[in-house]
Amino acid sequence: ASLIGVVALVSVGLGFLAEWVWGYPLGFNPLIGTIGLIGVAVNDSITVLTALKEDPRTHQGDAQAIREVVMHATRHVLTTTMTTVLGFLPLILGGGAFWPPLAVAIAGGVMGATLLALYFVPAAYLLLVQRKSRRKVSFALAGNDDMKTISQPTGVTQ
Repeated sequence: ASLIGVVALVSVGLGFLAEWVWGYPLGFNPLIGTIGLIGVAVNDSITVLTALKEDPRTHQGDAQAIREVVMHATRHVLTTTMTTVLGFLPLILGGGAFWPPLAVAIAGGVMGATLLALYFVPAAYLLLVQRKSRRKVSFALAGNDDMKTISQPTGVTQ
């Protein structure tokens, strides 16, 4: 959940960055567009994270397995990105002061959020899985008597 929260917060910054790059002022419509952007960014990240959690090989921190799962999920994420950007392109190119800032916040932010979903989420997932496995190992090595008793064969004395 915290990983998805980080994606949501960073996507807000990506929406504001898109406004700045395109030269639009921050106003009500870009703020509304950013709220829509958060939904799409979270959806893309959840798609990748769900795919990672469904594959048992990724739970051991296998980087190759994570790469394969993300490559398979890329189609879904890129399809969402392309349809969103192409759908808002007429509003961006149409000009004016009302719709383009909203469309730029959503479309520009979604392009950046795609990079979050395809690069940041798998990398953060890998770090979290490795940290979790190190914690298990350090717990076992910390002298937990229950672990020694269970792993010692019956009838063997120390």
